[in-house]
Amino acid sequence: MPYGLKTGFWVRATLRRLNQNGLVALIAHKGDEDAGSIFITLSGRDGRTAVLREQGDTWYRQTFEDGETGSAAMQASAYLDRQKRYDPDLWVIDIDVQDSSQPLEKEIGTRRFSHSD
Repeated sequence: MPYGLKTGFWVRATLRRLNQNGLVALIAHKGDEDAGSIFITLSGRDGRTAVLREQGDTWYRQTFEDGETGSAAMQASAYLDRQKRYDPDLWVIDIDVQDSSQPLEKEIGTRRFSHSD
């Protein structure tokens, strides 16, 4: 049976760990303390933006690049606005990174864990 930490607790602990490791991370949108979805925006100095979406015990990545449809940051913001319409309780964490293609999600972990009865 899967279990998990409350979202607000996990977000604050993760922010503290990221900031202690030298990254600039902040809460861009505060959601439900207990069970809100989590999205992480990786704003790269490389002109790209990646959005990580937690689903179960893994992260899914959506990458945006500057182009004809607007800047990467604008495209990511529009994507998150659409997600907020479906789930107003979601959380968004912004992290400033050197390279948005680096697999930061492997270091972050998720708030889900399993316990066998």
